[in-house]
Amino acid sequence: MAVLPRTALAVPEETSSQETHPMFPSTSRATEAHRRSIPGPVHAGRWAARTLGASAALALAACGGGGSDAPSLAAKPLAEACAAYTSAALPHGAKVTRTELRKADSTLPDACIVRGEIVSSPESTINWAVELPTLAQWNGKTLTIGGGGFDGFIPTDDPWYQQLVGPSAHAYVKISSDSGHQIRGFAWGKSDVALRNHAFDANHFVLEVGTAIATEFYGKRPARRYHMGHSNGGRSGLIATQKYPKDYDGVVAMEPAISQQAHQVNLGPTVLRHIFKSRDNWLSAAKIALYAKAETAACDGLDGLKDGIIGNVEACSYVPTDLLCKGADSDTCLTAGQIESIRLIYSDHKTPVTLSRGAVGYPRYGRGGASTSDWQSYMFGTSFDAPDSFNHMAVTEAARLVEGNPNANILTHDPTQYQAQYARLAGMIDGTDPDISAFADNGGKLLIWYGLGDTCVSVYRTADYFESVKQRLGASKVQGFARMVISPSNGHDLDGAGTEPRSIDLLAAMDAWVEKSTAPDKLVATKFAPGTSTPVAQRPVCEYPKFPRYNGTGDPAKAESFTCSAT
Repeated sequence: MAVLPRTALAVPEETSSQETHPMFPSTSRATEAHRRSIPGPVHAGRWAARTLGASAALALAACGGGGSDAPSLAAKPLAEACAAYTSAALPHGAKVTRTELRKADSTLPDACIVRGEIVSSPESTINWAVELPTLAQWNGKTLTIGGGGFDGFIPTDDPWYQQLVGPSAHAYVKISSDSGHQIRGFAWGKSDVALRNHAFDANHFVLEVGTAIATEFYGKRPARRYHMGHSNGGRSGLIATQKYPKDYDGVVAMEPAISQQAHQVNLGPTVLRHIFKSRDNWLSAAKIALYAKAETAACDGLDGLKDGIIGNVEACSYVPTDLLCKGADSDTCLTAGQIESIRLIYSDHKTPVTLSRGAVGYPRYGRGGASTSDWQSYMFGTSFDAPDSFNHMAVTEAARLVEGNPNANILTHDPTQYQAQYARLAGMIDGTDPDISAFADNGGKLLIWYGLGDTCVSVYRTADYFESVKQRLGASKVQGFARMVISPSNGHDLDGAGTEPRSIDLLAAMDAWVEKSTAPDKLVATKFAPGTSTPVAQRPVCEYPKFPRYNGTGDPAKAESFTCSAT
């Protein structure tokens, strides 16, 4: 994974092929895959920080709505209220370290940001932030924003995550944390406390802290509490439904990385070991583009419309034997080793290492990822000699941790020799418990979204999990509180080939489900004209395993011209 200084990362500029929109922002093909694992501050100059002095007693808040006779500090002008805020009696030993007044800019409104820490152990300190909007803007609810990669940073400090949750989130109290560590990589995983914090405890602790702060600041407890996260942040939302079923009224899990150890022990010995064993197996950006063009040409029309989008991924079985080099290797052909790399990406894998709930494999990736930034960012990287893809980094870090060897190499690492170590990690981190009946019985709602082109976290692993939930609870019960929906051709960092509609306000959909019992069965993805809010194309967002099939008539830019179909 290419390591960039945190301050170098910024919201990418618009391009002619991808729109910039608050939900599912356009992403840099070089850097977006990397930002989730690189801790540190951003835009420090924007904040006016104040270290707290005196403290006041705090009545702790419980989950759910209800009023309070406490005076509202937020009734004062925000700058005055933020400067005046002090607190000592926070749950889990949390301490406030400072407050910051953020002035509104072109993307974010005014807010008071309360920062603090929870020292869980000498090996794990949870740094957290609670973002408080003005009293007039607050909708009476909280939104916990999950992190990504191995965490180690506060998501609300990152413009990418602020764009991820979208402008609908501005009315919420936003809660986030670094999950209990501040370093890139996985070395902190040696500590059970740090591992528990990262896996599930940090979000729970910080939610209770944020709820208490909001109660004191506004004079009333939040009426609703939601969680929204992507990748590892999606996993943290799912695992909350399993471990802390009363924490949230609604969870939006986007491309959740629910089986990280299965991902690591299968990709290493199979896909990545083959790719990086020989230069003849590795695909450059030019080779990826060559394959992507051919795959799209072969499978584009299987959804009823040739528009550059592979919608019917299950019907796509293209094998690039027609691209096999007949003579010398060049950017206009693929070697046999490169074709084998592609076959492995689209294959199911099995390993003798048994992980959580008996898992012994990891499924294939969905079609369409080659047309996004995913194949380079997550699988092949930018260099054969100095591997920098996220998947290579993740597998390497896991190998180093379980071996206790900082020089562990995925080309020689044998996961079968570390069964107990991998099982320990999986038992903590994997969010695969199908019994989420307590969450459902508490009135919770779950919305899972996936891009079928994801080549970091397989859509089929989450689909298998969702099916296990149906088997455990019954399909009719699950239909009453949970949905898994998909968008074709979207990659892991929410980018695509540039032609597909991909902006969806999932937070608003969740809120409507919780507050109005309006199930998210008619979601629509929108493509906007670059740099504008003008829609130029729309597609229905279908419940997995259905996909948007063109009806054969009607304007292809309109959602009503498509029907969600299983074939």
